Amino acid sequence: MRKSTTSLSGILLLLQFIISNSQAQIVVFKENFDTLSAMTSRGWETINRSNPVGIGEWKQGDGSVGNIALSGNDTSYVQVDYTSTDSSGAISDWLLSPTILLANNDSITFYLLSFNSATYPDRLECRLSSMGASSNVGINDTTVGDFSLLLVSVNPNLDSFSFPSVNIDSSTWTKYKGYVTGLSGVTSCRLGFRYYVTDAGLNAMNSSTIGMDSLLILRFPPDAGINESVLNTEVQLYPNPASAHLNLSISKIGNYSVNIYSVLGQKVLSFNTEISRSIDVSNFSKGVYSIQVINNLNGNYQTLPFVKE
Repeated sequence: MRKSTTSLSGILLLLQFIISNSQAQIVVFKENFDTLSAMTSRGWETINRSNPVGIGEWKQGDGSVGNIALSGNDTSYVQVDYTSTDSSGAISDWLLSPTILLANNDSITFYLLSFNSATYPDRLECRLSSMGASSNVGINDTTVGDFSLLLVSVNPNLDSFSFPSVNIDSSTWTKYKGYVTGLSGVTSCRLGFRYYVTDAGLNAMNSSTIGMDSLLILRFPPDAGINESVLNTEVQLYPNPASAHLNLSISKIGNYSVNIYSVLGQKVLSFNTEISRSIDVSNFSKGVYSIQVINNLNGNYQTLPFVKE
């Protein structure tokens, strides 16, 4: 059982762990798919637009993909299969996330595995809707409704080698990654995981059984760029928590950009400096922030958390 704390020191330690272990990224959303019934109560939703609609739908993992879950209990994943349509048809079976506040460049990772895509090819799409709680996935198997932005397509050509399959090469869970784009700012969104297979069903050429596990969405502070090298300069913050003034200590004189972000990734302050300095945070709302120091000569940076009390 996971425990949580509302103390400032506990929040600070948690954010420090997230930053140090996720290359300065903030965890926006996480789902381990431990229990589908509990997921439903949190806003997850299944919609089957296959043609014709079969008896199957997204469900709790039962070992049918050939491997136990990536993490948690053996069945702590979700799966879907060829029974989403009739003996022959087209599958468009959706698993929709709860609403999530997303921003451009958020990274989305998840893990997939098929029982036998090497013989009966599978395909999965990760799509995005920026229309809040909308569950509009279109009216049939060929439409996507509000989920028009395609973030990841796994095996788009329905070939026999691009989807990880335990039956052909003893594949284990394979990681896939996409990035959010097309938003004007932090936006209430839903992800749609679409099991999308044509010529599918028990008596057709395509579709087997797939599983999905360990969804993670991370936010990289804006303006950080793609250079993930850590700043080769000692940076310290004190006092932390801070109520009025936060001291930024930089061990080497240089040309630095300093950005401060809220926990939602919104920039609240930005300035340039060559040396250590004091930062007035008296007007900041109480909560957790991250401060990013970038070396403007080489793009390397370091991000540290602090708490405004």
